[in-house]
Amino acid sequence: MRRVSNACLTRANSFGLESTAEELLEVSSVEELLESLEHSPSATILGEGSNVVLHRHLPGLVIRVRIRGILVKRVDESAYRIRVGAGERWNELVRSLLGRGIRGLENLSLIPGSVGAAPYQNIGAYGRELGPMVESVEVVDRVEMTTRTLPAAECEFRYRDSVFKSGSPKRYVITYVNIRTGDQAVETGYPDIDTELRKLGCDRPNPIQVARAVIRVRRRKLPDPRLIGNVGSFFKNPLLSSKDFELLRGKCEIQGFEERGLVKVSAARLIEASGWKGFRDGAVAVWHRQPLVLINTGGATATNVLGLADRIVDDVHRRYGVALDREPIEIGRP
Repeated sequence: MRRVSNACLTRANSFGLESTAEELLEVSSVEELLESLEHSPSATILGEGSNVVLHRHLPGLVIRVRIRGILVKRVDESAYRIRVGAGERWNELVRSLLGRGIRGLENLSLIPGSVGAAPYQNIGAYGRELGPMVESVEVVDRVEMTTRTLPAAECEFRYRDSVFKSGSPKRYVITYVNIRTGDQAVETGYPDIDTELRKLGCDRPNPIQVARAVIRVRRRKLPDPRLIGNVGSFFKNPLLSSKDFELLRGKCEIQGFEERGLVKVSAARLIEASGWKGFRDGAVAVWHRQPLVLINTGGATATNVLGLADRIVDDVHRRYGVALDREPIEIGRP
């Protein structure tokens, strides 16, 4: 374990926000994590920092989970069970599996962050969500102070949500994720991906070609966090009742897509229709290519980012009666 006092976290969050942890500890095993939590049960858990808005000060202990390891076990001709340490990088996992001829995660290519953050957020992109591929998640239970394995049903996966994020956000620390993949059909139904595949001349695309199309689309639409601070999509796409969707269509030209008995609409469309695309306020701005993305143009603070986000939320609600929810979580204090 490596412990640092007054640790700078500016490079530990993809927004590049200035932030300092009172004490930072990196753990590389479940045993080290348990030992640390026994002494500091309310410690803040941080992965790659790709879906957080960090304030200037993080009091107490901050633990970065660095548990590594990828174990692949074949189930049948096409299916595999994958056990992955929470500290692995998500995109490296996707690349590793595709390199071994294992399909299923290609639509989730280039998503930043750690594997441990993936079920927390129930990541999804371009027609595929992680949740249906998760068999179980191994955790440290801070209440019982022991290890547990939660089957998928207990993870309560929903759109960009799970028991880890909103059900019991302070209870579980993810250590390993168990995924079943390899037997899914190739998913090409998302319009942007279908268009990109056609440009690439792929009539019957394989998983590698889908991954390539996804990467091209993401790189075209989203800024590289290594160059421009951001957390990707800052807002969730709203889920509306059929009645509310019809009311919205009376105010804004917008498409709707069926999602678990509700209608999903584009938050990006609502933000752009409200005139926020490309808007800049000091050190924070709305990305000119994708209005779901807020960026740090240099020297922004969490207060700046959240202030702009709140203005967008209030304006969209005033115009269209639709409430936008944030994707990243807020940590620390100004």
